[in-house]
Amino acid sequence: MTIPLYSGQDTCRDLAFLPRDLFWLILELLEPTDLVRCRRVSRAWNEAFRNPDILLPLFKRHFPWTQEVKDLQNGPPDAENFVQSTFDQVVARYDHLERGKPRSVQKHRLCSDLGSSWERQWFPVQPWESHASHYLGDVDRQFSESMWTYEDGLVVFPQAKHRYLVLLDLNSDRQFLVPFIIEGKVIRRIRLQKRLLVVEWAEPKAFHWLNESDGVHRHFASSFDITPSAGNDGGWEIVPRNEWKIMFLGHPLSERDRFFSAHSKTHYVIYIWQPNRSLYTADEDAPIESLFVWDISKQSDYRPSLDPTGAQTGPEVDQAPSIIARFGYQDLEFFDVRQRGFPCIQQLEVSDDGQTVFITENARIFPANEQPQAWGVPQTVTVGIPVNGIGPYARICPRYILTAYRSNDNFQQMPLFEWEHLVDSWNSIIAQVTDRESGVIFRLHFEDNVETGELGSIHLTIETEKMLATRKAPDLSGRAKLCGCDKYIIGETRNRDLVIYRFDR
Repeated sequence: MTIPLYSGQDTCRDLAFLPRDLFWLILELLEPTDLVRCRRVSRAWNEAFRNPDILLPLFKRHFPWTQEVKDLQNGPPDAENFVQSTFDQVVARYDHLERGKPRSVQKHRLCSDLGSSWERQWFPVQPWESHASHYLGDVDRQFSESMWTYEDGLVVFPQAKHRYLVLLDLNSDRQFLVPFIIEGKVIRRIRLQKRLLVVEWAEPKAFHWLNESDGVHRHFASSFDITPSAGNDGGWEIVPRNEWKIMFLGHPLSERDRFFSAHSKTHYVIYIWQPNRSLYTADEDAPIESLFVWDISKQSDYRPSLDPTGAQTGPEVDQAPSIIARFGYQDLEFFDVRQRGFPCIQQLEVSDDGQTVFITENARIFPANEQPQAWGVPQTVTVGIPVNGIGPYARICPRYILTAYRSNDNFQQMPLFEWEHLVDSWNSIIAQVTDRESGVIFRLHFEDNVETGELGSIHLTIETEKMLATRKAPDLSGRAKLCGCDKYIIGETRNRDLVIYRFDR
């Protein structure tokens, strides 16, 4: 039995005369790129390898995880052209991935630290100088926290040209303005999670002083719901939800005072760490620590930044975010997560129902009864704290590890699963993102010198099921942050450019 591959004649003189089973045996030996190149042989081969009856089964066999294959179930009107063009796009994408070479590079200039009035406008929370995930606790290389955020194809970043926060849809390349005024504020952090954008910021002027050098600034958080626009036009609506004062007594704008936060769709959690400034009880190993959980689920027009005395009343105030749980240093001591002067906290989460706060700690250990490793062995422990403070708390060792802490961006970093093959190199990893459906791994890491223990230049390794490609990555060396999927990856240069390596176009 022959296969009608070439529409210009009844039977093709080469491939068409092969029995079906033999023809498919040949196809199974070809790589996707070979299937595309075969069209160059002749007109008959071109039509044969464009045939959707051939391409579609091969498409599903080679790339079953891709969104393109899932979309084919909808039955496009022009099936032949759609299958061929889509197959070619996916083949080209994975060819570039396996060679470690993007098809195009996009760059967007980010705002500088200073505003238009030459006052500090962007001041991220400073990273720890010491952390338990490092040998002797000294962080070997520090990176400032990034001022952009990514989730599921959407990037929010401060655009330098217009000095606004912009939402970029990476699928359509359309940009949308975030209705948030930057002027007159000091931005500390932005985070997009669960389609909720949270911007943490402070007033530029201190409202009182702790001493001659440390002034206390009111800190707030503003949230925005991000939803697809009505009409199915591919746009996005960014709607303010609420605003809350994240610290009752304020927080100094200093390099020693730190806070870390996370949020779900309905709740917000913040961990605060401040050095003890008392002249009588000052102790580096006894900083002031606290943890707060907020309910931020309700829409409210109340803006506490416009009501410094707290005198405003009304329904909008009643609907404003409220604290539902407080944990002081004694509570944190009870749950065995007090950090003191030698922190090991590296991730903070709140469950979707707001009932549990998860704190993940990361430490480097050197087991005495095991084969010694050059960099030691990472030990990851997650503690689940009930928000109501009643009942047992969970303390587990998850089946993954975290990279060595080098930036506050590590708090939002994906964990490393199936890390056994990274035992000798985990210390050199700066950031890693894994596309769980395709299995593609992007790893930003130092060029490790095991003999000297020194960290070299920064490289990018792309790991697929078939290949592993490594290249120098100066465009991604500005921050310890890497985001993306099998279509693109996002990072930052040292010159404050947001960089997008595109493998899809």
